[in-house]
Amino acid sequence: MTGSSALMAIGHILMCYTLFFSFHANKALGYGATVVESNKSHAPPSCTGTTTGLRVVHKYGPCSPSGLKKTSAVVNQILAQDKLRVRAMNSRLHNRRTIGLEGEGTTGTYLQNDLPGAGNFLVTVGFGTPLKDFNLALDTGSYVTWVQCEPCTESPCPQQQNASLYNPSFSSTSSNAPCSPECNYTQPYLDKSESGGTFVLDTVSIGQDYQIPEFIFLCAVPDKQIGDFGEANGILGLGLASSDDDFATYSLATQTANLFGRVFCHCLPSSSNSGYVYFGEKAREQCPFSGTYTRLLRKPFSGSYYFVNLIAITLGQKKVEVPSGILSSSPGTIIDSGTVITHLPSSVYLELSQEFDRLMSEFPPANPSDDGVLKACYNLVDHDNPAIPEMVLHFENLDVYLDQTAVTWKGNGMSQVCFGFAAKEDEGDLTIIGNHQQQKLNILFNIPDQRLEIGPVMMNKRQ
Repeated sequence: MTGSSALMAIGHILMCYTLFFSFHANKALGYGATVVESNKSHAPPSCTGTTTGLRVVHKYGPCSPSGLKKTSAVVNQILAQDKLRVRAMNSRLHNRRTIGLEGEGTTGTYLQNDLPGAGNFLVTVGFGTPLKDFNLALDTGSYVTWVQCEPCTESPCPQQQNASLYNPSFSSTSSNAPCSPECNYTQPYLDKSESGGTFVLDTVSIGQDYQIPEFIFLCAVPDKQIGDFGEANGILGLGLASSDDDFATYSLATQTANLFGRVFCHCLPSSSNSGYVYFGEKAREQCPFSGTYTRLLRKPFSGSYYFVNLIAITLGQKKVEVPSGILSSSPGTIIDSGTVITHLPSSVYLELSQEFDRLMSEFPPANPSDDGVLKACYNLVDHDNPAIPEMVLHFENLDVYLDQTAVTWKGNGMSQVCFGFAAKEDEGDLTIIGNHQQQKLNILFNIPDQRLEIGPVMMNKRQ
């Protein structure tokens, strides 16, 4: 073997060694540090779509429909919208726990949907005949699918004016939904604004292989008061629906139960790549796991949310226990694709952020995020490949090793790299595992068996 061949062989061995420890997240690994992405990386984005599922893209990444790029202003906007969503979720959950479905301030027919928040992960779903594609925010925290709509109130209907809106009058397969209790709805939001519309029935296309006839979804009249969704034309609701919810039968999981068996899997990408959502048997095939899972918990006040038992978190070599719902005022932990930042009990956050500060003490501090959510921040400019501590989420019966991009949040390039977690505003609020911490993981929701399987993305998968 020549000298160059030997060096090449050693390089391949080292690369495989690195990939082995990066992707085998359920193996016993020593807790140490990983290398943060340098802003000098010029790796091209991988935006290839799937053939049997839905491609997931980050709204502000190069794979988004408009190729938008995240700026510091956009980052601040994401955190501000996320903060509003979290407050809305907790407000609504507190109402459900204390005064039932009809929350204070609710008018009209109640719908268990929360503020869309940042809506930063998008999928493309087709509606109507002829098929028209819309970009929907992926949300496991709400169960009703809706699209912004331009209903016709005249006869005959004029030509559609806004190409970004769904108009049932221009689809040959649309009809009024057989609604119960009623087709019209009013959605109140935490900021006192409202959104309204009606339920319709039409053909919906999921990926290239699945057309679902007579699917019931919300035709929502745009309301400027609820904010600018940017590239999102609505929401693909993948959350649960409780039997006592007015529109439980309209959830995607329920309407496609015979087709998909109430099973789906998603991989949320980093902003520079694309991920995927698979349903039914394809989800089981494309998101294979070793059989290790954690339970999905059902609670009488759980609403649309997927509850899990988070028992501890390890940062570097420090392991911090998470108080259970029984031992604290918190209703428990949910995993949610619509919330960005993970929110932890204040005692847990304090210990972890102090450990993060200790491990990052060699770097100069930076200002907290503008909204005050992220507090432990450092300036890593001119520090090539700085080491970021590894992090593990310990669920009941399942350890999940986070990708290094999920541990920190870049507020302004490398000049503001923050610990990507926040403390809950109130100890009675939800503990939330946000989508930033779900990056580059296969997460399979098996509703019939009440299982949540989380594992590393396989090496032959494109993100």
